[in-house]
Amino acid sequence: MSTLHIVPSEPAAGSLRVALRSGEDPYARVLAFPDNFSFGPIAPGDPMVRMQWWGAFPPAAGASLGPELPEFWRTLETTGDDRVVVWFSRRTADELAFFLAVTERLGARPFEVIEVGHPPVRAVAALSPDQMANLLGSGHPITDDQRASSQQHWRQLMGENATFRVVVGTGLASAPADHFDAQLLAAAASRWQPVHRIVGQVMGDNNIADMPLFWRVATLVATGELIADGDPWAVRTTKVRLPE
Repeated sequence: MSTLHIVPSEPAAGSLRVALRSGEDPYARVLAFPDNFSFGPIAPGDPMVRMQWWGAFPPAAGASLGPELPEFWRTLETTGDDRVVVWFSRRTADELAFFLAVTERLGARPFEVIEVGHPPVRAVAALSPDQMANLLGSGHPITDDQRASSQQHWRQLMGENATFRVVVGTGLASAPADHFDAQLLAAAASRWQPVHRIVGQVMGDNNIADMPLFWRVATLVATGELIADGDPWAVRTTKVRLPE
């Protein structure tokens, strides 16, 4: 029986490959999701929309998305593996968005789920190879109710097509572009601080990727709500502060 493990990120894929070599099935394949669906447009589901959105950021952002996303979907939809296993956590927006999107794409195909997120580990990406090895074989088939509710939830989020998706008590919810702005402004001060320090604080509080927060800092600079001493996208060298 051939097995395909689908994980939410490349770091998770690297750890799982190590775990598989000494664990359940050294010949199993691992497919890593190359994007982060917790922010940016997700409708109409065309990878070109995502690629164009990523491509709109300046070169200093170091953000890009090439053919990896359409290749991921093509592999997912054409796989001939007998067993498909999807890993995710409900405690992080990127991994929950990944799970909902993958469930919608798989349609009625049977697959197994390995859900992580018990303290202190919040995400699949945070698991060590040993921790992943211990979870191999613990997957359970997705239920019809879980499949239907996940697919409906993702279609709702696609219909809303908000800038951000954040974890709330009921799962994943849409949020506007300025959702994290108040926290970024609260982390700033009247004294100069490096952009990465302010962003790092909000990242830690929300378990969100850094790039969309760097974008919001650049937006706050453009609107005059923050003052920068250089290019706000030069996040390692530029400092920002609140206006006087």
